[in-house]
Order: sequence, then structure tokens, then C-alpha cells
Amino acid sequence: MSRQSRTIFGFLVAVVAAAVFAAAEASASSAPVVIAYVKTCDLTIGHCVGPAGNGGTIEMQVTGFRPTGSDAQLTLTERITVGSISFSADMTGHWSPAGFIVLNGTVTQGSFAGAQVHQRSDYVGGDPTASRWVGELRLAPASA
Repeated sequence: MSRQSRTIFGFLVAVVAAAVFAAAEASASSAPVVIAYVKTCDLTIGHCVGPAGNGGTIEMQVTGFRPTGSDAQLTLTERITVGSISFSADMTGHWSPAGFIVLNGTVTQGSFAGAQVHQRSDYVGGDPTASRWVGELRLAPASA
């Protein structure tokens, strides 16, 4: 291979490597933010609170509850604060008699405004005035 061919080849390798690195960076920045939590809910007033992530908090207020047979449809507002992340989200979802709740919504204020939120909570015990749930919230940042 001539010197000019090696120079062109080296340049092309550098361009491809830079493109791969840029793609990896873009993928990492669009990866979902995952926040684990435990919350205790007073179902008589539709309010839940608890720890989230590493030293953060989760607070949820049910704004609508519609029974649909043995399960129910929910609407709620949720506030999350973990480190530098702080946001409110409006969410809707389904409460299953199998012991879990699945919610989806959109961040309305704060960090990641406009991002999509998906959450699953699993019932782990308690009564209507102190039911305990564990789960994970996935925040998919809005695309640029």
C-alpha cells in the first residue's frame, strides 16, 4: 500500500471511529432514566409517599379513580425528586386485581419536561390506610 493510500485509509478509520463514538454518545444520552421506589399509600385519600432512587422522594396524588369491574382506571399527579432530577408528571393507568398498577404519562414540569414516563408498582402488603408498593419508574427523555 502506498503512503498516500495509508494516509487516506487512516483518515477513513478515524472518521468511522468518530462516527461510532458519536452514535454511542447519542444512544447513551437517550437511554431511559430508571428510578426505583417504595411508597406507602393511604387509599382512603389517594395519597402516597416514600423514598425514591438514592436519597430522593416520590409523592403521588390520585385525581381520578373509576372502578371497572374488579379493577380500576386511575389518573394522578406524581412528583419525584432524586438528586438534581425534580419533576411532576400527569399519569393515567390501570389498577389490576392481580396486585399491580401500570401507569403512563408525561412530565409536565421540571427536569425532562415533555418526557414520557412509564411506571409499574407491585403491592407488597398493608391495608387501605397504609398499603405498601415497590416499583420502578422509567423516564424516556423527549427526543431532540
